[in-house]
Amino acid sequence: MAGVASVFYFTPRGKRGVKMRFFDSTQESSPRYYGWLVVGLTFATMAIGGSIVSTFPVFYVTFLDEFGWSRADTALAFSTSMVTFAIAAGPIGALIDRFGPRVVIPSGVAVLGLGLTLMSMVSSRFTLYLYYGVFVALGVTLIGMIPTSTIVSHWFIRMRSTALGIAHSGRSAGSMILVPLCAFLIAWVGWRTAYLFLAVGIMSLLLPLNLFLHRNPPQREEIERSGDSPAPQSWTLAQALKDRAFWLLFFSGIFQGISFSVVGVHMVAHMVDVGITTIMAAWLLGFMAILRALGGIGGGWIGDRVGRRSIFVGSSLISVSGVVCLMFITSDRWALGYLFVLLYGIGAGARGTSFVSLKADIFPGRSFGRILGFSQMGAGLASGFGPWVAGYIFDVMGSYRWAFFLVLAMNMLSIITGVIATQRAAHPGRAK
Repeated sequence: MAGVASVFYFTPRGKRGVKMRFFDSTQESSPRYYGWLVVGLTFATMAIGGSIVSTFPVFYVTFLDEFGWSRADTALAFSTSMVTFAIAAGPIGALIDRFGPRVVIPSGVAVLGLGLTLMSMVSSRFTLYLYYGVFVALGVTLIGMIPTSTIVSHWFIRMRSTALGIAHSGRSAGSMILVPLCAFLIAWVGWRTAYLFLAVGIMSLLLPLNLFLHRNPPQREEIERSGDSPAPQSWTLAQALKDRAFWLLFFSGIFQGISFSVVGVHMVAHMVDVGITTIMAAWLLGFMAILRALGGIGGGWIGDRVGRRSIFVGSSLISVSGVVCLMFITSDRWALGYLFVLLYGIGAGARGTSFVSLKADIFPGRSFGRILGFSQMGAGLASGFGPWVAGYIFDVMGSYRWAFFLVLAMNMLSIITGVIATQRAAHPGRAK
């Protein structure tokens, strides 16, 4: 194979002069298929850079203490980042289709490094919104779910859900380390220096990896010739926009975006409010990241075998039960915190993998980046709206209870619209 794969070879003992290259298989079921190296690379990128999003709840509490801003105003930084994601999702999907990962991903790493450096200089709400909501958000979007899902989906068909589960679990695995690490750094050197550490580490690790190891995926007909799967219809964005399933998935993403962002931003603050220490809440958040990773990988593997649609529904219901546990956590019922982490972590991880896999099943082709990006725009806007609303509810009511009722309602609407949307799929046998 051309490109980077040609450097990976060895000479078997007893066969002098015969060189067999690593990653020379065209079958995605083979461990020597180059797509698995791409999965490992995207896992590392999500673990080191993509997991930055998971650290916001820890810094959020610090901003509240240092600046004395309201919860709604402070959460607006995360909301702004979600708006940036929504606006940029479609164009970034088009960029990854047009220029490929070797251009888009390193550019995102550079923007993210700049954004984290600027975060060490935050002095007002405006600078917080600008540095985090625009620069950090744009960097994360350039290396995040849209390009990662597009890249991996182009490399895999039959084992797509498994591959996506491994790749996406990088963000959760990274959060397991990064969230407690940030809490430690904030306590040790302060939040400004903590952001500088993050900027240097991400730039030095991710730039060389993504510059030298990415390569263009095989054409779909190459995968077809490998015998793994038949090549389905190749969808364009214009065709997808005329399809009912696209808009049902669009609204399912909106409902889930509200739910996911409210829990993601406010769960640490809620735990602290009911008597759990910030460090303990950060460790619970890190432990949940482990379970999200396991849920994503396990859910993807099971989904490839029993049906991705079934996993989508089941995992969504499991995550809903986790939110119920979060609602009733108190200092006396602290064990519910562990139950919340267990249920929500596994459920959300499996749901995310199955949802993206279903989109790739329904709308396969070389324009999947564009389709995925535009399908996520509504979810991004909703994710920007949710945390601010939850913060406002707390500021008015003095409790997150009604905010969590909103989360439950949005989850159920997301499940219903998602189930209707996926009745018709490109691979009925695997999406049922």
